[in-house]
Amino acid sequence: MRKIFFTIALAVASFVASAAVKPTVVEPAHKQPTSFAIVIDSETYAQCRLEVDAYRAALGRDGLAVYMISSTWGSPDQVRAELQKLYKKNLKKMPLEGVVFIGDVPYASVQNAQHMTTAFKMNEERFPIEETAVPSDRFYDDLNLEFEFIKRDSINPLRYYYKLSESSPQSLNPTFYSGRIHYPEQMGGDKYEATAKYLRKVVAERERQEKIDYMVTFAGAAYNSDCLVTWMDERVMLDEIFPQLSRNDHRALKQLNFRMNNYNMTYKLFAELERDEVDIMLFNEHGSPDKQHLDGEEPIEGFDRRAAALRDEVYYYLKREQRKENGDVAGAKEYFKEKYRLTDKFFEEFDNPTPKPASKEDDLVLEEINELRPMPRFVIFNACYNGSFHQEGYVAGSYIFGRGRTVVAQGNTVNVLQDRWTYEMLGLLSNGVRVGQYNRMIATLEGHIIGDPAFHYLPNDGNNLRQEMVTMRLMGGKNDAKYAEYWNALLDAPNADVQSLALRQLADGGKLSAEQLLEKYRKCNYVTTRMECLKLLSRFGGDCPEFVTAVGEAMYDAYEVVRRNAARYASMIGAEELLDECADVLVNRPEGQRVAFTLNTLWQVMPEAATDAALEKVIAACHYPEKSYFDALRKSVARQQNMKRSDVEDAFNKELKPASRVSALRGFRNAPYHDQVPQLISIIGDEQEPLEVRVAAAEALGWFNLSYRRGEILEGLQAISTKEESLAKEIEQTINRVK
Repeated sequence: MRKIFFTIALAVASFVASAAVKPTVVEPAHKQPTSFAIVIDSETYAQCRLEVDAYRAALGRDGLAVYMISSTWGSPDQVRAELQKLYKKNLKKMPLEGVVFIGDVPYASVQNAQHMTTAFKMNEERFPIEETAVPSDRFYDDLNLEFEFIKRDSINPLRYYYKLSESSPQSLNPTFYSGRIHYPEQMGGDKYEATAKYLRKVVAERERQEKIDYMVTFAGAAYNSDCLVTWMDERVMLDEIFPQLSRNDHRALKQLNFRMNNYNMTYKLFAELERDEVDIMLFNEHGSPDKQHLDGEEPIEGFDRRAAALRDEVYYYLKREQRKENGDVAGAKEYFKEKYRLTDKFFEEFDNPTPKPASKEDDLVLEEINELRPMPRFVIFNACYNGSFHQEGYVAGSYIFGRGRTVVAQGNTVNVLQDRWTYEMLGLLSNGVRVGQYNRMIATLEGHIIGDPAFHYLPNDGNNLRQEMVTMRLMGGKNDAKYAEYWNALLDAPNADVQSLALRQLADGGKLSAEQLLEKYRKCNYVTTRMECLKLLSRFGGDCPEFVTAVGEAMYDAYEVVRRNAARYASMIGAEELLDECADVLVNRPEGQRVAFTLNTLWQVMPEAATDAALEKVIAACHYPEKSYFDALRKSVARQQNMKRSDVEDAFNKELKPASRVSALRGFRNAPYHDQVPQLISIIGDEQEPLEVRVAAAEALGWFNLSYRRGEILEGLQAISTKEESLAKEIEQTINRVK
């Protein structure tokens, strides 16, 4: 009865939260092939009406039928309901292409969905929800997903917490694209005036109608740029997807690297950011909401550096307590006073914070960015946290609301995978594709468009894919013969990303087999298209022979990012037939540092005897006596195997406390131990095992979605019957993730 009452109370609370003022919906002035929605809070609209209406008119001139939806929004549920209604209404007449959120539109922070991020993995039971939940507008733009309301944030009235339902689809497939225009109040001044000024800038830039003819990239320290092969291959790929840059002007594509720090790299970046002709600027770096980390961290040596490191650590935990609904800052201070013998003076800066000074050489901070005139129309932050629109100050917001011409950015609300495919589908921007459409094709839970998502460049080569793509994707059915005919004709297009897009569309429509994708991989001269083939083949899973074959061949690809992702897929598949190729690459292709780093996981997940045999076979065939190198390699592999041994022993040791076993099972998330699948299924089905251990084992198997043992996992889980609700839900979610 208590449980039923709680459920009813929660439902009522959610309903009350969403039952705010009924939204005002203004219909489009003209019919268009597709529609677009501006979602705005009533006060922002009242304060910025002229600028919002001008922006809406500019979107209309760009071929969009624009809806205006304004309200004093009560909750994300209310916003989502309006978008669902609009989507269904226009599904056949004017399909909803995209949406932009302007001003104080509430947002969802999502739990139980970390597998939809590229790298974010935090213990949702140990850490507060404010840190473990991912702020994400996939709550709005992916209508396939199902969520359960948790609570409203006690400090930030715009932030609401939801859980991804176990019965929901467990992969992203956004229904339309989205973007967010939210002023970072850390910049100071009147937010409505700043929003109006930004919208005037957007309208002005839309009227300029420029092509992409100048691009700058930057690679920061401790990123995959630490491997020079990775960085040099970047140029090969950029020449493929933006051929006009090298063709038109050898100076039109500039690559900067933290190693070029013959003078302060900060000033080099300032110079490029304020250069009017730069169309796109892309940062590959480490980041946080308020910083871009450029040149790496200084070593923690000497008293001053050690003191600063201690202060940063302690202040981090104090801020965490501050963010909690019932946080105990005073108690935390007393704890650290006793632990580190600190005095009250140590906490003065925390209690009375002062503005941060200008950045050191290794950081670009908000105070500096706010003074810049960023000129690239589109800035991409392949970095952690730079797109944290839920913070009072965030890097991406400072760029678009700055004094320059930047109107749109792409950034992330949490941390991201360092080795992800940074440039996927980016070349389509040269074909007139909107930045929102591009972001939709590479969707992650954390990746967002900050600014105008409908912004686009003029096509460079007369091939305007934007409208064709929209109409064929949204209006033409995926089973339509014309749909397949259109995209088949582009499989041999003279543009790498156009070919990749054609492959993606045909695969989405079920028009490409694994055999066809493997053939395309083998025959294609574009490295970026081969990478797309490999990614599409991964959809078939590790029990697909063509995928396994492609991964083995891709270990020797000419393009480093293909080899690196092949190494990652090899560990996720776990098939022993890949060991020979992986061992050969590790020993005989040492120039690929990031490939070698990725292969380290492989030695954990494979059986020890098979791994050792494959490695010794390759070593024995070498024609040079590199004893020290081979000894170091053997030690590295042994360390990885010991990590596995420790995780496995602790996970299955019934003498240990359940909490220790759960902690060990969490290690399976980073390294799927394929040979342990039967044991994991046995734990899940054993009613004598502690419930929390069974749930953790079921959750761990959810990360085996590409394993060659997928069929065994699904069969084993489907055979388990349980009355324990938490376990049943975890099993359901894992099945949905793996199938």
